[in-house]
Amino acid sequence: MPPFHRIEDLPPLVGQSVLTRGWVMTTRSSGKIGFVTLRDGTGYLQVVLSKKDVPEAAWEAFGRVTQETSLEVSGTVRADARAPGGVELTASDLKIIGGASSSPRPT
Repeated sequence: MPPFHRIEDLPPLVGQSVLTRGWVMTTRSSGKIGFVTLRDGTGYLQVVLSKKDVPEAAWEAFGRVTQETSLEVSGTVRADARAPGGVELTASDLKIIGGASSSPRPT
């Protein structure tokens, strides 16, 4: 397994395949394209998943993620001036490391 990269380390890796980990902030989908905003303590990263380009298990996992789910995502770093940090990740695979609790926080 390749080593994972922190989000802050991705900008110089444009065009390269990487593995990164983080927690889900937001998700959205337009049917065949999914977007995840990931954070890892060093920055924020938009991950783009195309249903036709990821394994079926990755697309199904994307459908189950909620805020604060921890993920491991592999893909290609792509330059995007609109993105935080100037890059986004075109996913080739996505795995859930740990789910987020849906129970309320204690007060």
